[in-house]
Amino acid sequence: MKDTSQKRWLMSMLLIGLMIVVTACAGNDNTTSNGSNGDDGTSPSNNGQTDSDGDVTIRVAWWGGQERHDMTLEAIDLFEEEYPHITVEPEYTGWDGYWERLSTQAAGNNLPDVINMDNSRLMEYSSRDLIVDLQPFVDEGLINLDDVDEVYQDLNVTEDGFVMAISIGANALGIIENREVLNEYGIELEPGYTYDDLIHALEDIQSATDDEFFGFDLANSEFEMFFVYARQNGQSVFNETGDGLGFEEDVLVDFFDLIQTMVNNHVAPPHDVMMDYIDGGDSMVGEGSAAASMAASNQIIGQQQSSEMDLGLNLMPHLEGGEYGNWIRPSMSFSISAHSEQQEAAAAFIDFFTNNIEANEILQADRGVPVSSVVRDHLSDIVDGATAETFEFLELVEGYTSPADPLSPPGESEVRGSFQRVVEALKYDQVTPEEAAQQFIQEAGAILQ
Repeated sequence: MKDTSQKRWLMSMLLIGLMIVVTACAGNDNTTSNGSNGDDGTSPSNNGQTDSDGDVTIRVAWWGGQERHDMTLEAIDLFEEEYPHITVEPEYTGWDGYWERLSTQAAGNNLPDVINMDNSRLMEYSSRDLIVDLQPFVDEGLINLDDVDEVYQDLNVTEDGFVMAISIGANALGIIENREVLNEYGIELEPGYTYDDLIHALEDIQSATDDEFFGFDLANSEFEMFFVYARQNGQSVFNETGDGLGFEEDVLVDFFDLIQTMVNNHVAPPHDVMMDYIDGGDSMVGEGSAAASMAASNQIIGQQQSSEMDLGLNLMPHLEGGEYGNWIRPSMSFSISAHSEQQEAAAAFIDFFTNNIEANEILQADRGVPVSSVVRDHLSDIVDGATAETFEFLELVEGYTSPADPLSPPGESEVRGSFQRVVEALKYDQVTPEEAAQQFIQEAGAILQ
């Protein structure tokens, strides 16, 4: 009995020892796995959540109208066929709601994996460490930029080489014009036409029609319009170091006087009318109650799809005696959020939208003329209508541009908010152009310092 007890005791001790060894090994495996979660900054990280063969889900966010939503969802279906182990959860809304939603998600460390980014916000998101460097994904070939001209990417790179986003398309500021309305009144705005030429043309239409006519839809884009106006004066909205403004006060006074005069002379809509159209997702120029509208060139695609009238793109007005103020810029870009646990899958998504021919046939250059020369050449042979118009417009703009300014500094969204509040008061005649300029300069200066 004694021997038997000793043997049982020895067997128990061996089993306990074996369990300790197994547990210790399991602990070592977890430690190794967790250790590999950390990104050493030299290679893309999947944060150890899945291996390359595992099923993963990524959230992708973008802004736009219903036409863009529909096209993007169709392209996502194609992506999921190409990558059956990746499921995409789409998150989309309009422009204003988009940034509010992202701010909330950023505060909760819950940003989507892929973020459709506007260049005006890039420095802000980068400075807050909310997006990751995409250069490692490019270096490893997960995002193929072999067919992308550097001019489309340079603006998305910081001085130390941090790639903040991959541009999906190129565009330029311009005006969408209703050619049926302009032709009806015998008006043709040739390249080089001035702000006065535009205002006089709209006044002629205004005086000749009994219909409800709003002339020029500013489209809540006065801030973007001022970017061009400042550059036409040889200045910039922000200074080169990004810690102050880059224009003289009288330039802003002149611009505010232009805006106030257009509204008071009924060649631009009252502020509340303009916002009603924006909130309703409607287009004045698309329905013919305006002859022209401020826009980024790719916006004509969505507006033409919802209009039966003939729309076209034209250059922005020229400042008499001024310089060329426009420039070709990356349109909508894609970034990967620092909160993403599926960064390789997110990179595959960006590569797909950049290089896949069939996907870009669906997307129809709605996010700008494709930056891949292969995709661009393919589409240029098959697109027509508004999409073809964007290709031709960028060729036209090339002859009327000057070098781009640096990206807007962090705080740009607050500066934009101040500008919009001042413009609203200006359009209601609550302040003079001089008072509005002083108020904005004071507020913007405080934000940027």
